[in-house]
Amino acid sequence: MVRVGAIVALVAALVVALAAWLRPGAPELLVRSACAFAVEVDGVLRCDDEAPRDVAALCGAGPSSVALSHGDSVTRESLCAAASPRPGVDGWGRMRGEDLEALAIPVDLNRASASELESLPGIGPELARRIIEGRPYASVDELDRVRGIGPARLTAVRPRARVETSGQAP
Repeated sequence: MVRVGAIVALVAALVVALAAWLRPGAPELLVRSACAFAVEVDGVLRCDDEAPRDVAALCGAGPSSVALSHGDSVTRESLCAAASPRPGVDGWGRMRGEDLEALAIPVDLNRASASELESLPGIGPELARRIIEGRPYASVDELDRVRGIGPARLTAVRPRARVETSGQAP
């Protein structure tokens, strides 16, 4: 005979799972967390094998091939119309901070926008501003010189923070 308590627990678990699934953005978040390489193209997330790795993959024979980075967001029309597309212009930027956070995409301390920095754990607008003002950084550990970032916050930030050397993609 099945116990009533077991049935109640099973039903409760199903209700919680269904509520999480129906919450706005939940199915998308489940997909996002599984991406090892992600690029947003015309507002649509593309993961791993479906994600273009360079401009030529998006534009065909148009502009010269330039590598895309994990976490880039591009608008194909603007990007492909540019003679020499460059990150930060020509329809080529970074995903929203919430998306970078959901995907656990690393953030380059020397090049990230305030929004990207705010996607790091415990970093709000004021700390993002201070991080930007303190540039450049030779290592992630140099964040400890930013007022408001102590050992605990540095430990929380470290898994997603990066300091890229020139010539490398973030």
